[in-house]
Amino acid sequence: MTDFFYKLPKSRQHIIALSILFVLPLILFFESTLGGKELQRHDITQYRAAVESVYDYQEKYDENALWATNMYGGMPSYVIRVEKATRHLDSLIGKLRKIYPAAYYWVLFGGMYLLLSVMGFRTLSSCFGSVLFGLTSYFAIIIIAGHTSKFHALSFIPWMFAGYWLMFKKDKKILGLTLLTISLALEVRAGHPQITYYFFYLLGFLWLFDSWELIKNKMSKRWALLSVLLIFATIVGIMGTTEKFLALQEYAQYSIRGGSDIKGTNTMDLSYAFGWSQGISETLTLIIPDLFGGASPTYWGPKTFTSGPHYFGIIGFVFFVIALFKVREKVLYVFLGTGILAILFSWGGNFFLFNKFAFDVIPFFDKFRAPETWLVLTVFCFSVIATYGLDWFQDNLEAKSFSFKTLYKPLITLTVVFISLFLFNNSREFIKDGEVQNIAQQIAQQNQVNPNNPQVQQQAYNYVQTRLVPDRESAAKSDSLRLGIFLILAIGILYLMASSKLGIAWGALLVIALASVDMIQVDKRYMPQQNFVASNINPVNYLESQKRDLDQYILDNIYGEKVYPGRVFPLLDNPFGSATYSYFYPLLGGYTAAKLSTFQDVFIDQGNPLFAGPYGINIDLLAMMNARYITYNQQLVIPGLTPVFQSQSGIVYEVDSVLPKAFFVDSTITIQEPRQAFNLLFPGEVELASTAIVHNFEAETSPDSASVAEVTFYTGQEITIEVNRTKPGFLVISEMYYPEGWVALLNGEPVQIHRTNYLLRGIQIPAGEHTLTLDFEPRSIMLGSRLSWISFFIQIGLLALLGFSYFRKSDAKES
Repeated sequence: MTDFFYKLPKSRQHIIALSILFVLPLILFFESTLGGKELQRHDITQYRAAVESVYDYQEKYDENALWATNMYGGMPSYVIRVEKATRHLDSLIGKLRKIYPAAYYWVLFGGMYLLLSVMGFRTLSSCFGSVLFGLTSYFAIIIIAGHTSKFHALSFIPWMFAGYWLMFKKDKKILGLTLLTISLALEVRAGHPQITYYFFYLLGFLWLFDSWELIKNKMSKRWALLSVLLIFATIVGIMGTTEKFLALQEYAQYSIRGGSDIKGTNTMDLSYAFGWSQGISETLTLIIPDLFGGASPTYWGPKTFTSGPHYFGIIGFVFFVIALFKVREKVLYVFLGTGILAILFSWGGNFFLFNKFAFDVIPFFDKFRAPETWLVLTVFCFSVIATYGLDWFQDNLEAKSFSFKTLYKPLITLTVVFISLFLFNNSREFIKDGEVQNIAQQIAQQNQVNPNNPQVQQQAYNYVQTRLVPDRESAAKSDSLRLGIFLILAIGILYLMASSKLGIAWGALLVIALASVDMIQVDKRYMPQQNFVASNINPVNYLESQKRDLDQYILDNIYGEKVYPGRVFPLLDNPFGSATYSYFYPLLGGYTAAKLSTFQDVFIDQGNPLFAGPYGINIDLLAMMNARYITYNQQLVIPGLTPVFQSQSGIVYEVDSVLPKAFFVDSTITIQEPRQAFNLLFPGEVELASTAIVHNFEAETSPDSASVAEVTFYTGQEITIEVNRTKPGFLVISEMYYPEGWVALLNGEPVQIHRTNYLLRGIQIPAGEHTLTLDFEPRSIMLGSRLSWISFFIQIGLLALLGFSYFRKSDAKES
């Protein structure tokens, strides 16, 4: 029997449901929404440090900075940040976020609720499905970590599918087209193409399913029109961010995601791409979050480390199983198939042959890493399926003939799953692969014995068994028991509703409450309280608090008598895993997941020229890169290094023979293959101060004692060099070579920039006195900005058309 809630007007039902959803973020992030604190997030802090040179440029020159100077010897700034030239609706949401920290959570919940309502689900069913997707633990994890662009991209996903559904299922072409176009533009403008790419799979499968249905029912004209509108919406939506999209696509071929000249590849390294693959049995954390220890350091699953699992929820799983047994909607299987496919993709290297095939064959599959991220698509699809389950149950409760026996098969299945998981927990060793051997290595090193010694192996095994396994086993079994308790509570609610002892709406509200409690409890596990700090602590304040006396010394001396700063190689501070100190001065290091592949080859990958030679570090290479200082925490006795500052925080060494930003060489070596240049960077191969390795160009140069190369203006994005030669010479510029967008003018006339010394720039200079200028002017940014404006005006036009259509229908009804 239908009770009070569903007798209310639809508008009131929506208000109640949305009120529930909008309150949930306040509870989940109570400390930052109502508690007067702010989130201090590692990745946000790292991001703020990484873009310091960009902010400095924009503050000084009042225009967008396109080249960042403070990481990796220089790189395009739009890889880490771009100030969008066009203003779309995301600008308004950004302002709202400053007023209310959980604004994007409202966007997410509102979109998911709209989608499920448009799909025809009951009000409380839609609320339930929104809870499942919105409160999955992964969202709390990425928000805490500071992956804001990823969460923003995810928040617009449901709106996209609502627009699609209105077009294809509800025959509301203008409304659907407008919503799909705008939401897709906002989605791609959020700046996380990996998320967009994943959900395009579901969009594609839905289109294939609907195409088959329409053509089968002899509605080919309708299918053709809708397909054209879908393509139109996709193009216009993607155009909304072409100012960044085109530039990033251009950059991708030169980044580590475009392969390596040394490895002879044009795709991301497979081991890097498959890093953070979800373990096959680890997929069970969708319903038992701490099955593998939860988050690091207690995590012991197959990944290197993790901040937590993708938790789907026990209550969601109950209705997911009910839907599989009872719902006969064909489209449900599109969501099911896509969700399962995403699980297979999430296994990455743990399901190697399948994913290697996808990596090699499917377009753009090889551009993204961390396969476990695919599980956000799984949770989305499974949340929709669970919504089908709750909706089916409510519909059937209104039928007088409904019997609780109807649920026996799904409930027996749930019981079998619970027993199987219980047996699985009791049959495991709770030992991470290779863990015993790693501990044996440590014991052997401390005692200077062979790690394969049986006694050492036994000692390592005993350590794991007595010190690590008990806590892991306790956590997994505790969560298994928790699963059982929530299953009993959910089944109890189903029984009370089926026996008419609990009204349909009251029962649905209780299901929503139980799901919310379940998921918020789990989410809170992966939200460390130390991340919530006093409201006056922001990333800049935090970074300023990290300044050490050695940093102040470097800041006081980094320019010397030059108009440009030297670089710092921060051996003291995890040089290629942290961007913190790029806030203070330019680094030969930093952090980004998409650095230039040439830098990766020379400085980071195994067998690189930097950490080579008799002293373990290539000082000549650092000198070539204009690295004036090295920071370290120990004494270094290396020719060419002089300690210039020492305190408890560390030691600053100066590179004695650091080369200037621009210098002429006495001779050149012409090479045809990048590998040849790479090999010549190793110590003892070439005197880099006097010889340049030029790619595919016969340079003309010779010793010239009267030559001058003086940098008179430097921002990184613009460089002016006054040069003077009595005879032709070849100029080496200690800036990263990037072929797209850099323009060199000699006395106002274009000259070619040559790839030099594998990763730098070189220019042929004729005899005489000249002014050389270099400017970074990527055409992709300018073209993209124009296309983005066009997209914006088309969206405005669609909104106007929608408004005109609405008022015309209103006038028609009145007449």
